[in-house]
Amino acid sequence: MEKETITIEIRQEVSVALLWIAAGVVLITGTFFLAPKGVELWPAVNAAGIAAFVYLVALLFFVLRKPLSAQRRLVLALLGVLFLASTAYRWVQMQDETRWQADQILRIRGVIGRGIMMTEMSGPLLKTLDAFHRQGPAKKNSLAEEFKKIYPATSAGSSIYKPKWDGDGMRIIVTELNPDKVVLVSQETFVKGRDPSFKNLDGKAGLIQEQYTLTAKGIVHVSEN
Repeated sequence: MEKETITIEIRQEVSVALLWIAAGVVLITGTFFLAPKGVELWPAVNAAGIAAFVYLVALLFFVLRKPLSAQRRLVLALLGVLFLASTAYRWVQMQDETRWQADQILRIRGVIGRGIMMTEMSGPLLKTLDAFHRQGPAKKNSLAEEFKKIYPATSAGSSIYKPKWDGDGMRIIVTELNPDKVVLVSQETFVKGRDPSFKNLDGKAGLIQEQYTLTAKGIVHVSEN
């Protein structure tokens, strides 16, 4: 019994179209994944966009070849240029909008971060100050000793902040722990402050940083950046 064979014929126009589609997918996808990636994806997206632009221009030239009439080629060329120009314009707009939204989110995060810092830093210092003055005229314990009652294992250079959620990178560092003065410094891990050249406690630059200083007279707050 002879086996039946099935032959599928693909027209030349269809095979050429499939070849162009496959080439476009490989070119654009490959450019995106090969582009250097960092915190921001826009460089890779822009690289893929440039590859798509080059591909579409090449496809447009291929489509506008003869035997199309000169009039049709002119109309298609104008439509192609209009499409590419409007797409590029919208692309730039979308990138600007995305970056603006990211900046707004970081600003909101900065406001929230400063509020958390104020609460987490002023609370223990106020407790320390209250306990210090409750001792009466014949004071025995210093500010540092009263502070260490709240945080027994603390020392200069250590952090007293316990993260509240996964990814919470905020730290509250005890920079000074003297008998008559306790200094706390807290900084954000990625939110920018007012001065981009400001040197942060951990060696980074330009991030939000707040300082609270406790003395027997009270608390002094300095928004360092």
